[in-house]
Amino acid sequence: MKNIIFTLLIVISFTTITSCSSAEEEEIAQTTSTDPGGGDSNNGNDDNDDGGDDNDGNTTATVFERLVGKVFRQIESPDDCNTCQDEINYYIFSNEGIRITGTTLDGVCEQNDYEQFGDCQDCLTITEDTAEKVTICTVDACQTITFVSETEIKFDFPQANITWEAQLFEEEAPCMEWEQISDGENTVFARLQGNTYKQIESVADCGTCEDEINYYIFSEEGLRITGTTYDDICEQNDFQPIGDCDGCAEIDTNTEDLLTVCVGTFPFRVCQTITFLSDTQIQFDFPAFNQTWTADLYEEDPPCTNIFYPEYDGTFDGTTLSASDDGLIFEFPSSAGEFAGFANSAEIYPLSFPDGGKVTFTGATSGTDIEVFFRFEADVYPNTEPSYTSANITVSGTQATEYTVEIPPQGTNTFNSAIFYLVTRDQPLTASNFYITVD
Repeated sequence: MKNIIFTLLIVISFTTITSCSSAEEEEIAQTTSTDPGGGDSNNGNDDNDDGGDDNDGNTTATVFERLVGKVFRQIESPDDCNTCQDEINYYIFSNEGIRITGTTLDGVCEQNDYEQFGDCQDCLTITEDTAEKVTICTVDACQTITFVSETEIKFDFPQANITWEAQLFEEEAPCMEWEQISDGENTVFARLQGNTYKQIESVADCGTCEDEINYYIFSEEGLRITGTTYDDICEQNDFQPIGDCDGCAEIDTNTEDLLTVCVGTFPFRVCQTITFLSDTQIQFDFPAFNQTWTADLYEEDPPCTNIFYPEYDGTFDGTTLSASDDGLIFEFPSSAGEFAGFANSAEIYPLSFPDGGKVTFTGATSGTDIEVFFRFEADVYPNTEPSYTSANITVSGTQATEYTVEIPPQGTNTFNSAIFYLVTRDQPLTASNFYITVD
């Protein structure tokens, strides 16, 4: 089963996009000129202090002061690290932030990102700056930069055990004006919307592949993936929203040639790329796994769009969960809170039941009957209304048996939270094969 998997791209650059005004762009460009002090700020140096650039014996300049106003180029290869690609990256330092542009080995622009310093949520901060090294951090991770020589620097990511080097580049960095994101009708994302693409997958295709058929359904809101076995048995229906929201994937690049969609922030960026091979075929690319596959335009109605596969693996308020060969073991201890339950973590939202639906699962007890029910809420607590709570159903016997809970029509209500509850305390319930059907 192929979830919406994005490759772990331990970025050798700062890839979170931070917007800035045209005035800021001009100021950034100015600070990447020959002024090593980054323009007017001069970092507190006097007029005779050039940051040590001329090897004049000045040892007081910090690493960051020596970086400001300079460009360093890295020619990258897959041999350099597990997540590396054949590309060229340019690191452009200013007092306000760091711009990273990039090209293919053939000089085709493919990156133009900017990370600013400051107090914003996604801003970079300098936690250490000495003559030996500078440490630059986000909320989640840090990297250090040191000078190997007057013309070479080294980046170090301790968390990922990755280092690389870049050399001083004294020409103008390419791709500074390249527009990474466009809304034009000929962009890849615009051309994908409203289309479905079918992939017949085989275990021979890649290390993580299975014998299955996947359907990629694109809309302005995101990507839905449904899937079946070769025998047309539904086994997947996931949705990944794309946009500006919690849990959304972010469009990193959208041009007429390339769409790159990512989740996460520096230094761990989870990305995939999509390109058109023809008017009827697209290619997905996972650089970190060195894995690609193609999918062909599918003009019929995709299967399995009315079946969703929740994963009730999120415990809260004191419930417990463990694994067994027959499924997950759910328990509602006496010590748990009154409203303790199990939250869904699968990408199945939004859910709606205009004509009703049902929840089906397989369950078994250790010998004592257990009552359960399901609840659907508009969103996570406290924004739960409108909501629907199903009737209780009793799971009996130690043999795995299939149970179904009916959901009456819910009109126009939409749900973004699905929860599974046990009513009976201190009794283990073994359950598996949960799926939600929309009538």
